[in-house]
Amino acid sequence: MLRRGFKQMANFTRVADQRNLIACVFTSLAALLVSAIMHGGNGPNQLYSDIWSFWGRPWVASGQVPYSSSGAFLEYPPVSGAILYAARLIGGDLANQFGGTYSGYYDMFSVLSLVAAAGIGWSTWRLAKALGVRLNPLYFILPTMLIYGLYNFDLFNAFFIVFGLQLFVEKRRTWSAASIGLAIATKFVAGVLLPIFLLELSGLKERGKYLVVSLGVAAATFVPLAIYNFGYFSQFVNFYSGWGLEDAWYIWIFNDPFSTAAKVFGYALMGVLLLKVYSTRMPLVERSFLALASYLFATSIYAPQFNVMLIPIIAVLGTQSAWLYSMEASNALIILTWFTVPDPTHAWTVPQLFALIRTASLGLLALSVASGTGHSLTAWFGSHIRAPGAVGRGLARFRRRSPARPA
Repeated sequence: MLRRGFKQMANFTRVADQRNLIACVFTSLAALLVSAIMHGGNGPNQLYSDIWSFWGRPWVASGQVPYSSSGAFLEYPPVSGAILYAARLIGGDLANQFGGTYSGYYDMFSVLSLVAAAGIGWSTWRLAKALGVRLNPLYFILPTMLIYGLYNFDLFNAFFIVFGLQLFVEKRRTWSAASIGLAIATKFVAGVLLPIFLLELSGLKERGKYLVVSLGVAAATFVPLAIYNFGYFSQFVNFYSGWGLEDAWYIWIFNDPFSTAAKVFGYALMGVLLLKVYSTRMPLVERSFLALASYLFATSIYAPQFNVMLIPIIAVLGTQSAWLYSMEASNALIILTWFTVPDPTHAWTVPQLFALIRTASLGLLALSVASGTGHSLTAWFGSHIRAPGAVGRGLARFRRRSPARPA
């Protein structure tokens, strides 16, 4: 009888896990579909997305290969360029015979994003299961996913990041390194996670292998660029060196989007925050969240779609902090108010007010997550913010000994 009871419990748990997986994938796909509808069309009343903006570049509309010449410049790494080209080549050419090249391009970008969304739901569920955490699928329909899910390349970046975390926890370290390499080759921000993974490993050999694989995969995507258009790299540097502050909170201090001092301040702050995160022992997922949050808090370019990469990690953490909802609401309002003013990147405008609230909320959310680990950043600032609920308790079983010194 006892054996039968254990068997029934195992069957019940298996069915519950399967239902949770289905719910996670379904909500992630549903959010992406809502986002596709919001940004769909090609008229003046559509909600802006970078996908539409890319089409306004003549080389994209004509089907030219990204990076193939100075006139086909794309300010994103090669994986992003491959996604853009695939959407234009496959979707645009298939739809061209019906007179709807843009719609075909947009639909194919949507299809590729749906695959990434399904992957995010599945991989986040796998990561939570490996950590013994019950995943709430409602995190996948937060405003960031609904508004910015189909917007840029951030959904693909989010997938590679959470997939890399999942594989690392499952001890498939080589594949994890490859996934992080692809994330870096999609958007460079994933690079801030590399030191965390290396600190979780023991021994020079393991760390060296992880570093070589991740950087090797990322570097391999740049080889065609180096061969066919080496000038791209100087274009890339010039582009970003000339780009001003975008939704960075310290625009309110420096009051000049093109202030060199502001950028130096941001980079210095980022370095200090990341060093603190790297030198603080805490569980992998929470430290990964804090590293990404530190980057976003200090970067000179914090476009609202960047938050997409945080959603799978937030879902695993299961935080119910009020700061999460404050961050989400204000992040959504940035794009909804962006075109209501002539200079939305300047201080004392409505979009930058919401950007300020968004970043402050992110900082307070990060403090609450850190406090929940018992090795918090709060002592740094003399804060006594407490984590809501039991953030991190479900992850405690995965806590590892790290060679980094305690906070």
